[in-house]
Amino acid sequence: MSEPNDPELEALLSELAPTEAERTALLEEHRQLEKDLLRLADPLPPPDFLANVMSRVAEAPARPLSRADVWSAVAIVGVTLSLAVIALLVSGSVTGSFGLALASLAVKLREGLVAAGTALNALWATAALPTVLGLSLLLAATLTAFRRLVQPAQVKVVS
Repeated sequence: MSEPNDPELEALLSELAPTEAERTALLEEHRQLEKDLLRLADPLPPPDFLANVMSRVAEAPARPLSRADVWSAVAIVGVTLSLAVIALLVSGSVTGSFGLALASLAVKLREGLVAAGTALNALWATAALPTVLGLSLLLAATLTAFRRLVQPAQVKVVS
């Protein structure tokens, strides 16, 4: 609570607490009471709430798959696949352009691999040490990120 600016409130404070130290103590007590009232309006859960909920979740049996769940999943996958096949047939990719697109993709992939090999040879011939250091740092960063991704996070619950 900030310092009062209202003359009526200041007169009341000076009547209740004549000295500055008493006024400060009274304001601090009022601030603590406001804080306690806010806490009462929205109480904290009990300290063992999370542990009790997790134990109940662990004890609860897993819901078995019903026949309706299985059939709805089959229907979703079937409709999706049939729409994909219809889209492929309508676009005309099945007849001749699909093979051409696949061959074009293979040629482009080969060209990309040849270009990457040529660039790596040129880089190795001119700057072998920086290349090794850069690739080593990249590998270390990738492995560290992969390790963090794979390991479960250590979660500490504080109540």
